Amino acid sequence: MIQVRELSLECSEVYLDSLSLEVTGGEIYILLNRLGQDSDLLFRVLSGSQAPTSGEILFDGCRQDVQAVAAFIDRVASGAEFETEARVGDWIDFLCATGLSRENLYKNLLVCNFHERHLKKKIRELAPELFKQVYLAACLAPEHENIVINDFIRGAEKGFELKFNKLLLQQKAQGRAILFLGGDILYASEIADRVGFIKNGHLLFEADAAELKDMDIKGLYQKLLN
Repeated sequence: MIQVRELSLECSEVYLDSLSLEVTGGEIYILLNRLGQDSDLLFRVLSGSQAPTSGEILFDGCRQDVQAVAAFIDRVASGAEFETEARVGDWIDFLCATGLSRENLYKNLLVCNFHERHLKKKIRELAPELFKQVYLAACLAPEHENIVINDFIRGAEKGFELKFNKLLLQQKAQGRAILFLGGDILYASEIADRVGFIKNGHLLFEADAAELKDMDIKGLYQKLLN
């Protein structure tokens, strides 16, 4: 369970304003915003890289080392930024040597239909979608009960989105609490159990996905977030 209680923080022109929400196990909650600034700031606070001014964040009802109880999946571009000659297989060996479950990592790669031949490629030469698959598989390998995702599929091809959804629904079926920060209301209406709208750090509106189906969701998005 992910609980955010009266979370506040001012950071330049972006801020959180007494934000409260709760995500239960076996639920996908998508928190929508328009520009991505609210998502980026909230992701930094939830992952522990930036401290809030006030409020609290609880994972499974406790304040604890967030990295030990939750997976944090941020946007990534490609492996081209890796200034190394290491191959994908070497990278995976390194991750597993630090304690990551090889079985879980490969299980996640199989869900993405990641082909064994890609293990021999250099990390920096991987196509962006393939790099994201390895990154995602590694993030989910520890099997944390809570997952926080920062607009991971923005700009992704439909094929990758489908693979991502397959992994996400698998995590939901295993009882994980999943908080997705993003800006695509159509995507949210397809996969979320609940949807929230945040603007200027303030939660404006929440609805079950079933309720959204009876609404003019594009009009709602424009009304709340423009």
